[in-house]
Amino acid sequence: MPEKDPSLMARCLECDSRIYFERKPDLGQIIVCPECDTSLEVIRTSPIKLGWPDDAGLGGSAGAGIDLNEFFSALAEEEADHDDYGFDDDDDGAY
Repeated sequence: MPEKDPSLMARCLECDSRIYFERKPDLGQIIVCPECDTSLEVIRTSPIKLGWPDDAGLGGSAGAGIDLNEFFSALAEEEADHDDYGFDDDDDGAY
């Protein structure tokens, strides 16, 4: 039996088992660990690195899954509540 190519191997983030590929996977490809059935996303191809799939389909989630539209909308609303000096517009002027 031929030796498995270590450059075509990555580890499952869930169970830490070795996952071997027959060929270099595509960036963003979703694979399923044969040991624990966890879905993982290819976030780097050289060397192969796996991450958690992003539910929004943006790729390379490996994080907490922040909705950037929601984040920037909240930031804009917060900035709108402050004047040029950083004081709340609702302030009555008393210090």
